Amino acid sequence: MENFLQIFLIAASSVIVLNVIFKKFEIPTIIAYIVTGIIISQIYHFNGNHELTDIAEFGIVFLMFTIGLEFSFKHLLAMKQEVFLNGSLQMLTCGLICSFIVILLLGLKNETAMIAGFTLALSSTAIVLKILNDNADINEAYGKKALGILLFQDIAVIPLLLIVEIFSSQNTNVSQLVLTIFISAIILLALLYLISKYLVDRIFRFV
Repeated sequence: MENFLQIFLIAASSVIVLNVIFKKFEIPTIIAYIVTGIIISQIYHFNGNHELTDIAEFGIVFLMFTIGLEFSFKHLLAMKQEVFLNGSLQMLTCGLICSFIVILLLGLKNETAMIAGFTLALSSTAIVLKILNDNADINEAYGKKALGILLFQDIAVIPLLLIVEIFSSQNTNVSQLVLTIFISAIILLALLYLISKYLVDRIFRFV
């Protein structure tokens, strides 16, 4: 991709400048990333361009990285009811309602409407947690329930991305695709475990 380095530098500089400006007005920093994406798309006119898909892949990687930072087994064990019960109820209820509204308003196919509906059911963990922390509501009962729902939504992003891949692969065997992704995930987790246990620790000790 010949314009990738240029696009990356423009995006990085735009995010830094916008974050500084938004910080002064107490606007959530995630808005800066959204505005940056709009600016980049308008500058390079990515209509039907494969470069947009390649760049979006990095966005997915960074998204999964932030989910990994927020994800904690201790939170899951301590908040099982808030995460799995409240989270699943919120996702199913809001996702189905939003899917139904999308079908009525836009007339999309059921598969597309379901993806759009469950995507609309997601919340921004960064924005909600910032509001809860700023208002000192994170330790209240409703704050803990909101945190549990946010954790479940972060986990739900992974199967949602898998569903998008399944629906977009019309000529691909679904069971074969799921099996391939499952095996790839196991190999990746094993490699991450081995590298973090035997390599990263030694590097940190050396440093």
